[in-house]
Amino acid sequence: MKLMIIRHGEPDNEHNTLTNKGFEEVQALSKYLKDLEFKEAYTSPLERAILTSEAVLKPLNRKAIVLPWLEEFKHLVDVPYSDKKNINWDFMPSFFTKQNDFYNNEKYLKHEVLESGNVEYYYNYVVKEFDKILEKNGYKRDGKGYKVISSNKDTLVFFCHFGLMSVLLSHLMNIPYIVLAQSFICQPTGITTLVTEEREEGFAQFRCLEYGNITHLEIAG
Repeated sequence: MKLMIIRHGEPDNEHNTLTNKGFEEVQALSKYLKDLEFKEAYTSPLERAILTSEAVLKPLNRKAIVLPWLEEFKHLVDVPYSDKKNINWDFMPSFFTKQNDFYNNEKYLKHEVLESGNVEYYYNYVVKEFDKILEKNGYKRDGKGYKVISSNKDTLVFFCHFGLMSVLLSHLMNIPYIVLAQSFICQPTGITTLVTEEREEGFAQFRCLEYGNITHLEIAG
């Protein structure tokens, strides 16, 4: 199986749409993916993701299924360096790098900062819904990997957001999502691709082929 996770174009949050540059980005993305073949596509309910999905899928006479849990993972938490609430995956480096538990996949969701926003609950909700999609398409979560119910080469496409994609990747790779969000950057319309690998019959891992590919933007200048 192949998973394509695509970030939305540059947003105009004030007007709940894309910027002019964002619309140019999604047109470049559409042209780049003009021959895309896939089984199903899913999108966040937020307008910036829907507009991105429509730019890619309308020329293919396809539509994305709207999934509420694909919206941005924007739950706010308390941090000791500010009186204001902080988004749960964007911390000041001088603070983040001193929190050893943030780097521990078994402990980070219990950190007092993330507990202040009940982040573990929302994380578990997202990955549970994500695993339902994967199981429906032949791969059932089994520990830290996936039991192969029906091996296939189908492609699933997800149009979503940076924080949310970090959550999905963290679940597939068993890495704290906040480490991914702090250490990687996916530009608007960046394409991240993962594929299953079955080195042992009946058991699969997802491996990352590319992260945040913006070749379409480079081609378009």
